[in-house]
Amino acid sequence: MFKKIRYSMVAVFATVILTAGLMAGCDSTPKTIKIPYVQWACAEAETHIAQYLLEEMGYEVELSVVQAGVMWTSVATGAADVFTTAWLPYTHASYWEEYGNDVERIGVLFDQAVLALVVPTYVTIDSIAEMKDYKTEFQGRIVGIDPAAGIMEATRNTLMPTYGIEDWKLMESSETGMISELERAINRGEWIAVTGWAPHWKFFAYDLKILEDPELTYGGTEEIVIIGRDGFTKDFPDAAEFFSKWTITADQLGEVMYMINIEKMKPAEAARAWIEDNRDIVDTWLP
Repeated sequence: MFKKIRYSMVAVFATVILTAGLMAGCDSTPKTIKIPYVQWACAEAETHIAQYLLEEMGYEVELSVVQAGVMWTSVATGAADVFTTAWLPYTHASYWEEYGNDVERIGVLFDQAVLALVVPTYVTIDSIAEMKDYKTEFQGRIVGIDPAAGIMEATRNTLMPTYGIEDWKLMESSETGMISELERAINRGEWIAVTGWAPHWKFFAYDLKILEDPELTYGGTEEIVIIGRDGFTKDFPDAAEFFSKWTITADQLGEVMYMINIEKMKPAEAARAWIEDNRDIVDTWLP
């Protein structure tokens, strides 16, 4: 009788220890992933798609709107975890050179991205090489975005001197400010050149064309790369698997950007609506 009771108590004790160990190893507290992004249309759409799906996977997601340099430095130093909009190998070449050894290249979201000077279709030139002969029509200016953006550096340091327009003014603004200037010029039928890129919703909203860049001052076709802090894959293996599987087309991303910028949906609402309408696509990205 005594032996049976003693063995029973030992079994109960072992069960308690095992259960406690399993509970300790299965902490249900959601982990937080911090994502910085610049308020470029593509980055905004991508980031909110990522947020929605990561939250479905059980994570808490903290978003922060920053400038391009801060986006890179915060992930390189571990202050943030991941971002979805590294344009490589050209646009963000200087950031990659500085921080490439401190981050993880997790996945390629889109592989046909381009930087460009963009003009309304009624502008009668087709190449950047022709711009120097139309300084008056363009008011001697190119309308840009935030000064830390890679396209601004390439425009100022490479494009303008290469094509003999280094005496023109490169206006620093924001993506929103650039679009406002573009729309104002179109409404007045004026010539305007803006720093642009594709994919972008403006090609859905306005009649625009990309000027040819025969000297390839913007480099060429680029990849939109997902970058994580050092150790991200180890700390968030299922999130890293999602990011490594996630690819998107220009039309798919354009739909989300259009809902945000033309239909005036909140970014989180647009991301949710697009995901729910495209579950067959989205499910191929998930672990």
